[in-house]
Amino acid sequence: MPYGLLEEIAVAHANGSPLTVTNAMELSSIASPATLHRKLDTLREAGLIDQVFEGTNRRTKYLSPTKAAAKYFESMGKALEQATRQDT
Repeated sequence: MPYGLLEEIAVAHANGSPLTVTNAMELSSIASPATLHRKLDTLREAGLIDQVFEGTNRRTKYLSPTKAAAKYFESMGKALEQATRQDT
């Protein structure tokens, strides 16, 4: 199932294997590296992801969905539920 960048970040984080910025840049099934870089900037500026360090390693930045991303997914879930109910 193809996911968008935010979804890939959220799924990886939920599975306990957060993506690094480098991992995200390698998601060629989504877009080119240049486009992915712009999308990361857009998601960060929108407050949907954070770049965090883990432990003492200050070189590797991990991508983490924010509370705003959780609210986004919750609202999308509710919209999907409503759309499904209206179809039946």
